[in-house]
Amino acid sequence: MIVKTLKATNRNGDSITFGRHFRLIEGFDLSNLTAAVNYSSSTMDGATYQNTRLDVRDFDLAFFIYNDYQDKWWVEEKRRELFKVFNPKQNPIRLDFETKGGESYYINANAEGTPSLPQGFENDNRAWQKGLIQFTCDDPFIYSTLETVEEVASWIPAFEFPLEIVEGGIEMGYRNPSLIKNVPNDGDNETGMIIEFKALASLSKPSLINVNTYEIFKLNTDMIGGDVIRVNTMTGQKSVILIRNNVQTNIFNKVDLLSKFLQLAPGDNLFRYDAASGIDNLEVRMKFRDRFVGV
Repeated sequence: MIVKTLKATNRNGDSITFGRHFRLIEGFDLSNLTAAVNYSSSTMDGATYQNTRLDVRDFDLAFFIYNDYQDKWWVEEKRRELFKVFNPKQNPIRLDFETKGGESYYINANAEGTPSLPQGFENDNRAWQKGLIQFTCDDPFIYSTLETVEEVASWIPAFEFPLEIVEGGIEMGYRNPSLIKNVPNDGDNETGMIIEFKALASLSKPSLINVNTYEIFKLNTDMIGGDVIRVNTMTGQKSVILIRNNVQTNIFNKVDLLSKFLQLAPGDNLFRYDAASGIDNLEVRMKFRDRFVGV
């Protein structure tokens, strides 16, 4: 895959952008992701399919430093930039790239060692210094840079400027009448998300139900006006945080025992919001990024 831009940023925030002094040799190949397909055997012919697990993603980044006949100190400075950014002790390294078609993605990768900078005239001369970095991604998915935000429950503004107030007043806004919202996932796999419950006034026990699977996420707590509860359902990152008066509090213990940390399946996902009381005071927002096995 030929990319338009590529930027690497390590855990410490150090970054390198490929394109001017650092240039790719062979593009940016993220294809050929392997998988472990599991079967079970029986007395019958063949086998029965069980599941599929994606393997880690391995790939190389072949590049060169374009010397443009610069002095030795300049080349050494660029080498130091490479070692600083692609330091395995600063894993994971986020690789942001834009395709020729204008789509933007990123992948989190781990450098398997420091950059290899081979010697010899073919690799190191007055015009260029070739290099190679080997990566492994424990999370094999490629993520869309664009975050999708879906308002499941919200108030909709009902006026615009220039504003003319007629006799009897005007409606400043109205409640979205639908309790059910379709949230499409355009990615290749299910994904977690950030669910935000916001209270406009007092309410009790907010919840979100997946209409397709009948799974529910429910909180056994009361909310007052201005409260925001932020729920992270992503694998390995699950959390439930109450934000009240700019103070964050862990309220994981308020999660109902029958709750599921909801996921978005590929395609359409129907969700319904609810509350034990004060449902009209509840706003619900979902944030997520599509993830792909290849682009």
